[in-house]
Amino acid sequence: MKFYSVPILLSIPFAFALGQKDKQSAEQLDALVVESSPLDTKLNEFTQGVNILEKDELDKARGATIAETLSDIPGVSESYFGPNANRPIIRGLDKNRVRMLQNGTDTFDVSAQSEDHAVPIDPLLVERIEVLRGSSALSYGSSSIGGAVNVIDRSIPTQPVSSPGASFRTSYNSANEGWSYGSFGYAGNDQWSFQINATDKDFKNYDAPVFVKPDENASSTVENSYGESETVGFGGARHWKGGYAGFSFSNYENTYGVPGEEGAKIELESDRLEIRSEFEVNDSDWLTGVELNFGYGDYLHSEFHLEEEEEDGNHSEEEHEPTKYLREGWEGRVAFKHEIGDLRGVLGFHGLFDELKIQGEESIFSGGEHNETNYVYGNITKEDSKKFAVFLVEEFDLSESTIVNGGIRWESFNRDLETNGSGISDDSTISASIGFTHELNEAWNFSSNVNYTERLPDTAELYSYGAHHATHAFEVGDPNLDKESAVGIEFILRKTVGNVTGQISAFHTEFDNYIFTEGTGREHEGEEAGHHLPEMQYVAVDAEFQGIEAEVDWLALKNPGWSLLLSAYGDVLSGKNKSENTYLPRIAPARLGLGFEVQADKITFGLDVTRVFKQSKIPVHEEEAGHDDDEEHGETPTAAYSMLNAYASYDLSFGDTEGELFIRGNNLTDELGYNHTSPATIKGYAPHPGASVEVGLGFDF
Repeated sequence: MKFYSVPILLSIPFAFALGQKDKQSAEQLDALVVESSPLDTKLNEFTQGVNILEKDELDKARGATIAETLSDIPGVSESYFGPNANRPIIRGLDKNRVRMLQNGTDTFDVSAQSEDHAVPIDPLLVERIEVLRGSSALSYGSSSIGGAVNVIDRSIPTQPVSSPGASFRTSYNSANEGWSYGSFGYAGNDQWSFQINATDKDFKNYDAPVFVKPDENASSTVENSYGESETVGFGGARHWKGGYAGFSFSNYENTYGVPGEEGAKIELESDRLEIRSEFEVNDSDWLTGVELNFGYGDYLHSEFHLEEEEEDGNHSEEEHEPTKYLREGWEGRVAFKHEIGDLRGVLGFHGLFDELKIQGEESIFSGGEHNETNYVYGNITKEDSKKFAVFLVEEFDLSESTIVNGGIRWESFNRDLETNGSGISDDSTISASIGFTHELNEAWNFSSNVNYTERLPDTAELYSYGAHHATHAFEVGDPNLDKESAVGIEFILRKTVGNVTGQISAFHTEFDNYIFTEGTGREHEGEEAGHHLPEMQYVAVDAEFQGIEAEVDWLALKNPGWSLLLSAYGDVLSGKNKSENTYLPRIAPARLGLGFEVQADKITFGLDVTRVFKQSKIPVHEEEAGHDDDEEHGETPTAAYSMLNAYASYDLSFGDTEGELFIRGNNLTDELGYNHTSPATIKGYAPHPGASVEVGLGFDF
């Protein structure tokens, strides 16, 4: 679908929208409560950058993965291994610095260790996603030094169900001939509530604009980008005045290919149990409520590699023994809410205990045919880790218009590695923050915070020594890496009332011992004869991140039959390696987005265009001065591109049944674009999808 067909898409729903007579005008809603906050802070009083996606806004943004769903939020980008394995990147920080949470507890996966590992959450039936930008370590630990993403699915009903009901969702995407289905049913009364849910997805390799792969072959299909997944879950809760207690169980299975790895396939299965309770305390002078949150996960992830062989004219495929990641763990948090005069706070205790086993010859922790022998660190096959923390967060009304808050967290970390080398370590981290929010008037408020956070190196950062086929590199850890620490400051200006609403934020963060991978210029033998893998070494440097993020919505026209909403967003980020006086790798380029939406009685229609600017601020080292090619250190500039998208929906009703029919056009100009935040060795194999149409239908019974 080329650009000349866009006016046809625009004209039809726009004409219907103008003809509607009974459209309810857009109304300003009460400030949302940030459920990820231990104090249930309102959105307009939050001293850190935060975004909440729910209802219509979530439906329009909903993608194949959580990262894709969030990728148009200012300050949020994604690592891109095609439509299956990608993870949110917040302000340039990813992997072990951004925690993925499901209803406030860990997702119990291994997605933080490698970009080709999927997050085991299907966004199809998710009801709310909260993105906490900046340090969230006070609530969720040192692995959220860069932020947290909390996916909320209501698997445990927190409110009584007045009458039974059900929901059904389905869609088709032309880019990969993909189908998705999801259903959700619930029933109950004033005391008991129950739910059951299921999803199913199946799609083929996706189409892209014609591109030249790193092997110099041209293609319009991203090979090995297929996938299929299914989930099933159920849950229930007991309700009483001032509280509830409930549980849920879910199973997630996913099989998918990895672009850039011919013959590679990943199979994962995740079982998850949650138990939660909240209740008010009315007979105490200071204690107002208690929250309990418990999660258990059992995760299996197998990586298969097929090699084609030709012998005596016969073609065959040989499947290597899979590399397996097995993770089992549980996380618990208990929080005591209290109030003493104008002082409100939470005292909490938090524990995360899990076991990780790695089996197979291609584990980056152990020896193997292509991993040589990990003679330096010892072959690691198992990791037992224990984290225990205590945290205190307090909030105080300094005046009618000013609120001050602060908090501190101490966390101990015990790591026991099953290895033929030394693998036991004990250490601790501390995090603290202080901030305020001030109402300038009834529409505007200004917030700021200062935070200090520490993070201990991950096991992969310390002891990796082997070929990592997903990134086409040989990764080498450094057991001498020290604790990483960061000091950050942030300023936020918000407008939450009126026809024009939005926010702008600016931040600056200084890191000591910032850990990342850097090319050394050395190479290691690969699987194929004559094929070599570049060596990527984990190093620590002094670094700084700073940026500006902005978003604004303007209710430009408000008529009896329809309304027009204009929107804009943008972000710019800088990441510098201060130790070597150069730039950090994989820093998201600047973006600018513009859009409009027409809302009528039954019709909603919108169009948006996003310009992603060229990213040429890449690592350049002294030995590379005067060279045009930076591949020695694993990164090249990424060209600018624009994405034009359109969306239209029509509300349906049959008696008590309500539904929606929608159509979404993506990349309507079929422009070729690459994701700079993907590993440089994989970026060229997985461009963004080409022009496509997605059609969907949903019903609530």
